Amino acid sequence: MHSLLTDPLIRVRLTNDTSAAMSLPEVYEALAADGIAAFSALRPHQRHAWHAFLAQLGVIVVERSDAATLPRRAGEWCALLRSLTPGFSADEPWRLIVDDPAQPAFMQCPAPNGLGQYRGRVATPDDLDVLVTAKNHDVKQGIASRCAPDDWLFALVDVQTMANYGGRCPPVEGYYGVSRMNGGSSARPCLGLAPADGGLGAHLFNDMQRMLDGRTSLLESHREYFDPQDGLVLLWLEPWNGTTSLDLRELDPYFIEVCRRVRLRAEHHGIAAWTAASKAARVAAKDAHGNVGDFWTPVGAKDATALSLSNVGFRYDRLAKLMFDRDSYRLPPAMRVDSTRPGRWKVVARGVAGGQGKTDGYHERSDIAFDNRITAALGRREGRDALARVSEAQIEEIREVERALRFGIAVAASGGKPADELTKADRMHANPYARRLDDAVDAAFFGALGRRFAAADDEGRAAAARAEFVRHMIGTARALLYEAIEAVPCPAVWRYRAHARATSAFQSRLRRPQSVFSDQPDIFEVQEAHDAA
Repeated sequence: MHSLLTDPLIRVRLTNDTSAAMSLPEVYEALAADGIAAFSALRPHQRHAWHAFLAQLGVIVVERSDAATLPRRAGEWCALLRSLTPGFSADEPWRLIVDDPAQPAFMQCPAPNGLGQYRGRVATPDDLDVLVTAKNHDVKQGIASRCAPDDWLFALVDVQTMANYGGRCPPVEGYYGVSRMNGGSSARPCLGLAPADGGLGAHLFNDMQRMLDGRTSLLESHREYFDPQDGLVLLWLEPWNGTTSLDLRELDPYFIEVCRRVRLRAEHHGIAAWTAASKAARVAAKDAHGNVGDFWTPVGAKDATALSLSNVGFRYDRLAKLMFDRDSYRLPPAMRVDSTRPGRWKVVARGVAGGQGKTDGYHERSDIAFDNRITAALGRREGRDALARVSEAQIEEIREVERALRFGIAVAASGGKPADELTKADRMHANPYARRLDDAVDAAFFGALGRRFAAADDEGRAAAARAEFVRHMIGTARALLYEAIEAVPCPAVWRYRAHARATSAFQSRLRRPQSVFSDQPDIFEVQEAHDAA
């Protein structure tokens, strides 16, 4: 029932603003033409799981066939996908529901001893893979009571390839996470580049080609793992009783895993999932700490462990460290692209901040685009170091302005007292305004970095690019200061004094000899002339 190879199960919105339902081979054909604008049932936190699944499956199809290039037509895709599962005349591995538990179903391993251990019933797909949060805020649970087959499809792909320990389906002991993450309380992240002028299909086919080109390098860098010739690729084909684990040396480097024992069944009111706990992880990869060659995962330069995303997500300082600091992280292959290709590249950063039996939110960024100069620099040691220097300078400038803003607001809250008389309570008033400054800077950070990097060889242009960024930031901070002066509690008798001294404190902090701006005082000239007028 519900075959991905032949049935139009996957609802899509096309780039011509029409809707359609497609089989999996038809999805590949439409993506090859970059004709899909969105998958109608795909939830934001499932985007990377679905993209990674399509990319890994597409690469496996080419590697295990005589195909010289990535197929373009649905008929080719159908034949090649079916060739991955010989011996299943009814295409059981591609069906969402298979009644015989001894047979595999899509992303559902065979249960050699029957379904007696499958006692956990999950009524909706969002309960199968939902982000588990402390107060059910990030993604509401149990709301998809009227669901279609592709709701279950995306939930299966997400939970089987992205889940952490005990994090989903349901959140109790005995539900292990995926091998492509650093420990059971972590999560599988994504950091890569996609053609900025393309859509979902351009991103997918670019990644698949890069994965094909990088297969040899991946095998060389992870020689202790993987079977390059006969490694297992679709782990849902293998029977699992919940007590055994597969060794990484048994697997293909682009294997698609299943970390949970799940079976979908047709019931009177629709589909339901039945789950069983396990006594061991499906893939024995604990000692690898997530460093198993995942195409999209940054790895620590010192500890060689996969990135664990925190609740700050991909804020500018965190993302800059990931991309530019060689001493902190090794870039994943998805960040190394053909820098001679015309056009710009956008950064795609996605991930769930992991936690013990819960998550700390889903984070995503795709608003940053780089030109060829920066993408080429990312692939060179000296280029990445140069980007890191510009990034570090900008971050220190942000910190300088933030300290000045905090100081000014604290003076205002105190009624204009000297610095040595400011209390902790006075300083606490600055917190919400500092966060708003950070949000404003976050949106401008990488555009400014690109302009400054491009001007690095010309001292005059570099100074102008720096001044443009800093003036914008100081203007934002000044507006926040004026807002705070009017809003923070202050005795009326001291209001005028507080306003004057807070403004002076803010400006003098920026202009002090120890300031990072002391080497370029002309930064302040435009703003000071404006204030005087």
